[in-house]
Amino acid sequence: MRWILRLVEADGEGESGCLDVMDIVRPDELGDIADLGLTLAEAKLLQARVQQGVAAAQARGHAVRRPNCRSCGGACHLKDYRDHRIARFSAG
Repeated sequence: MRWILRLVEADGEGESGCLDVMDIVRPDELGDIADLGLTLAEAKLLQARVQQGVAAAQARGHAVRRPNCRSCGGACHLKDYRDHRIARFSAG
């Protein structure tokens, strides 16, 4: 038996990308109970690849929404570009 695990990114309009995460090959006959399911190494690799794919997609999405810098025109590296005032409290 063979499975191809694919991570599909879906936005509001449908699919926007996919990543083949892992190819799993298992024997057709279950002669040994150890061949049932994933090995621990395969499970750890699967989790790491899914995490990498999800984090990369989130980072790409964040970079696209970043505003442009007013002075150089490149991507702004600040989280917030508005002026802030801090209220002062006096001990009374």
